Amino acid sequence: MRVVVPLAALLLGTTVEPLALKRRGGLTKSKKKKKLKKAPPPAPVARAPRAPLSWSLSPEEHMAAVSNAVASAADGIQTALADGNFFAKESFLDERSVQAMAEEARRLDPTLVPSQSTRYEAGNTIAYDKEGVRSTQILGGNDYDKAPRLTEYVVSLTAALSGVAGQVRPLSPSRQTNKLAVCDAIGASYPKHIDNGGGDDPRLLTAILYLSGDVDGGRFRSYQATEDVVTAEVAPAPGTFVCFWSDRLVHDVSAVTRLDEARWALTVWLCTDDDVVEATPDEVLAAHWPHLRDS
Repeated sequence: MRVVVPLAALLLGTTVEPLALKRRGGLTKSKKKKKLKKAPPPAPVARAPRAPLSWSLSPEEHMAAVSNAVASAADGIQTALADGNFFAKESFLDERSVQAMAEEARRLDPTLVPSQSTRYEAGNTIAYDKEGVRSTQILGGNDYDKAPRLTEYVVSLTAALSGVAGQVRPLSPSRQTNKLAVCDAIGASYPKHIDNGGGDDPRLLTAILYLSGDVDGGRFRSYQATEDVVTAEVAPAPGTFVCFWSDRLVHDVSAVTRLDEARWALTVWLCTDDDVVEATPDEVLAAHWPHLRDS
């Protein structure tokens, strides 16, 4: 008769006796168990490197996301710029696009150099390094493969934003310059300035997209044109977008007071083909940089 061993017993560890083996001459002796040779432990499986986030987006998807972001904000952008104000929006761009661009930016980190700015002293333009800030330019062309999503953003933003903001002041649909910058030091800041003080500089519209970072401080701050008074502040949260006239808005960036993750931002300056860039008015110089007015 077949004996059935309940499954519950097997799960509880009940042993099943080996069957008695018949041999000529009688029953009973069970064969000695052979010691099995253990298989060697499996070799550790190397993890495949994670695919870049940019691979999850086609160029067409990414550029369409940028164009759609501008289109959805068009009314707000035009209203702010027509009023001489700045436009700001959190979560401006699809999160996948922002994260893919931030990953590319971090891969470019070894190529960055100390970021420079200019100030005016006694009528002369003086270049200086910004403490705690490094930067590079997204060039495209032969360098496209180094940062495809960043390059596509610059191209798509220039085309889309020039069409929207160009309804207020004339902008080229293709001319731009840009700067990818990382702030990686506590205390880093941008002093109060206007991006374009006039002359032969064709930059007319400044557009900033914050890509990543975990900081306190480092806030974009705008000022009244003829008073040393802050009118608004914008925190540099990833995905936040800011744009304003390069030759009009007085602004600065407050000092970083906590930095758990470096802050990355991509600034694109849209240019004009027309002679419309304004020199900084005397009353603005008097309010913010009186020594420049007298130099």
